Amino acid sequence: MTSKEKKTFIERLKEEYRRVKGEWTNPTLIKVRKRKALIYTGAFVRTIILIGLVFIILLPIFEKFTYAFRDPMTITDPQVVFIPKQLTTINFQIAFELLDFRKSLGNTILLSVVTTLIQVMASAIAGYAFARLRFKGSDIIFYIVLFTLVVPNETLHIARFLQFTHTRFLGLKLMGNALSMYIMAAFGMGIRSAIFIYLFRQFFRGLPMELEESAEVDGAGVFRTFWSVMLPNARGAIVVVGLFAFVWQWNDYYFASLFQYADNNFPVLSTKLAGGTERLFTIISGWISQGKEYFKSIPDEAVKEDPLFRGLIANTAALLMMLPLLIGYLFVQRTFVESIERTGIVG
Repeated sequence: MTSKEKKTFIERLKEEYRRVKGEWTNPTLIKVRKRKALIYTGAFVRTIILIGLVFIILLPIFEKFTYAFRDPMTITDPQVVFIPKQLTTINFQIAFELLDFRKSLGNTILLSVVTTLIQVMASAIAGYAFARLRFKGSDIIFYIVLFTLVVPNETLHIARFLQFTHTRFLGLKLMGNALSMYIMAAFGMGIRSAIFIYLFRQFFRGLPMELEESAEVDGAGVFRTFWSVMLPNARGAIVVVGLFAFVWQWNDYYFASLFQYADNNFPVLSTKLAGGTERLFTIISGWISQGKEYFKSIPDEAVKEDPLFRGLIANTAALLMMLPLLIGYLFVQRTFVESIERTGIVG
């Protein structure tokens, strides 16, 4: 390399050095780099948190599925942790009969659907009244409704029991009848009805007054305005309230045991699961003595008496109860999220 080429090369290095130094010392570029660093750091932290939350939420569900298909003969095998060595459906067969699944599932769907429809309509009417039909003392009544959220159900247990024991509706006894839940929902006393009334009230308050004024000009009354104008615009609130009401009714055990309607004539999954798991040892012992077909594939008598085996059956029964909700959520997930955003529950 000649001296001229060396000089040119050194000049280029100096020029590149000055350019890089200028970029690193430029206040504007420093701010840009800091902003990008904060953005990337925030994205990384959010990703780690989301992965952790997904792991915490999905791990129990994954364990339930793996335990449900686990062979009872391997319950004491330390080598089997998550993935079963051999898949079996015997746990499902036993849990299926334990829950009286077909009958209980049909009754639970019927009870949840009817109660949800009544709850949505009653809450929508009450929410619209609190939002638009202003009258003296309306705010006080609304606050009383909200106050019911913090009142434990146990404090009203005896009062509700006595009230529904000594009350008849159209000549029908309410105690021991699913009609009691329908009446509770119709009068805004259903499971967490105060939350639903609050959601509808806030949603209707967010709708423009021009909608009602236009309906009034066309000669519509209060109920016609509510039914034909306001309710169709409350689709987001209806979906959110309907899904929450359905899930909470599906999982309800308190009112089912209080009103005693979930007997052998009208069994529901929640009471069957609770009652079955409490008496699991007695039930399975009786089935073993009767020589049920399921237990012929379990030759080891010690396994049949093992509490871990009872745990497998209880786990599978719980999975059967939650499985319809999981499947249903896959179909309504998008609608549910969109409705949550429109209703304004979050944000």
